[in-house]
Amino acid sequence: MPDLESNIIYQYDGTYNGFLSCVYESIYSRSIPYDIVRYDNDPITLYEKHYVETDAGKAQRVQKSIPDKISYRASKLIETVFLSCLQQKELYMLRFLRRGYREGAKLLSKLGDPDVSVLLQAEKSLLNEAHLFRGFVRFADYGNSLAATITPKNFVLPFISRHFILRYKDDDFIIFDNTNKAALIYRNRIPEIISVDSIEFPELTTEENKYRALWKRFYDTLSIEARENPRCRMTHMPKRFWVNMFEMQDQY
Repeated sequence: MPDLESNIIYQYDGTYNGFLSCVYESIYSRSIPYDIVRYDNDPITLYEKHYVETDAGKAQRVQKSIPDKISYRASKLIETVFLSCLQQKELYMLRFLRRGYREGAKLLSKLGDPDVSVLLQAEKSLLNEAHLFRGFVRFADYGNSLAATITPKNFVLPFISRHFILRYKDDDFIIFDNTNKAALIYRNRIPEIISVDSIEFPELTTEENKYRALWKRFYDTLSIEARENPRCRMTHMPKRFWVNMFEMQDQY
């Protein structure tokens, strides 16, 4: 009996286990929902809505089944894309998994397949953004700790945390993700990513303002006016990153 396309919208709590519970619901009801959305993103629609409770046991069964029935690569792909900004990512991931259970690991070799390529592109976009943020994060020294704010498209904190922990392993620091309302906190050599709506940083110290001025002067001094190429600069340093970069804020 073929799986049925339904007019039901799944709602879930936004967690990864919640998404896996939606996968379990779809598999065992033998139906594919019209969409899967977070419960706090309630669309105005005439379609029926069904809230899927997060069930740790069901989520664990789905989690284990992905590397067992498809591949370890498929499992890592799903985990990464879940943290991406891909629109309707949950539905794309569900469709991929349902096909993967039927076709196995060979599905991932079909690079031009729409169900595969959309996930690979989302993964690539997230990992590229994480790579850029390893160079574009600007910390401020508030005396007892370092702090920075970022405004990414994707949820990159899990992918940049190790880089900064290794770089500042003896310092306490915080990186606030203003897009996803989360923060990486590294304190007493213990890292933690938490949800937080906003963070109010203290006033910058005189010493910090001096260092910012020195960094800005260094940046401007290296510039060769006759060779300025704004388009090339924005290729290597996209303009959306400038809002959190001290040296670029007067040009943002």
